[in-house]
Amino acid sequence: MINGIQITQSANANLLNSIWLIDEENQQARCLAAKAEFDADQVVELAQLGEYECRELNIQAAPAREGGQHLNVNVLKQETLVALMEAHERIAAGEASNDDYNRVSDNAQLTIRVSGYAVRFNALTLDQQKDVVMRTFTKSM
Repeated sequence: MINGIQITQSANANLLNSIWLIDEENQQARCLAAKAEFDADQVVELAQLGEYECRELNIQAAPAREGGQHLNVNVLKQETLVALMEAHERIAAGEASNDDYNRVSDNAQLTIRVSGYAVRFNALTLDQQKDVVMRTFTKSM
């Protein structure tokens, strides 16, 4: 059986208030949180904790979950978006070169996150594109 504890007294100051899962059967302890010396999820021999006093913690198993996590990350250079915006401007003004059309075509599927929504950069108006560049890329905080 595995018990959860919080160490309340110990000769080792790094153990004070640390939280552990104790496996008496295997004489092991898994660190959940400690100030220093021990890492989260580190498993040590129970004897490594030395003498200590503790209070028991109520441990509940988390319900099983199906599925996973999803993460969208935009990794772009500011120059990429600015060049695309400038190409759009030249196309709108009727001054576009073949390079401008190629740039727009090559980036037709470029998708960014705006206020929690995914949107193709090319689908935004020029003012919206400028706003995205201004809000996304900053020189300092």
